[in-house]
Amino acid sequence: MIIQITDKLKDNGSFADVLGLVKHIAGIADNKNASYIKIMDMSARLIITDYFLVVSARNQRATRAIENEIAFQLKKMGILPISVSGSSEGNWILMDYDDFIIHIFTDEYRKYYDLERLWKDSKAIDYAPEDKGEPGKE
Repeated sequence: MIIQITDKLKDNGSFADVLGLVKHIAGIADNKNASYIKIMDMSARLIITDYFLVVSARNQRATRAIENEIAFQLKKMGILPISVSGSSEGNWILMDYDDFIIHIFTDEYRKYYDLERLWKDSKAIDYAPEDKGEPGKE
């Protein structure tokens, strides 16, 4: 049985909503030197998820480091992914957490696949380093 992230957030009270958690994850990627971070509201476009977090880094080693840190931090909160793919190659890592999906690209792959253009009708949510969303500060 999959426990919804919204239920987990209510249980531990660390974030007001899923968007607060996604911003916190963006902060984790930022702390791991992500070169690009964008949050997209997909709730009006897709029924499978509410948010995309698109992140890129210089190389495969950096994408894997970002993936590992995100997985570690979320696991500490009791939040596990439904699936993770692309880790072995590291060019495009997809982490599916049901309410949000994290795409971690190398810079080259992000520019090539250009998800932002593909989903350009989706609302972009501003992320700034001060939005790192530390627990209890949402």
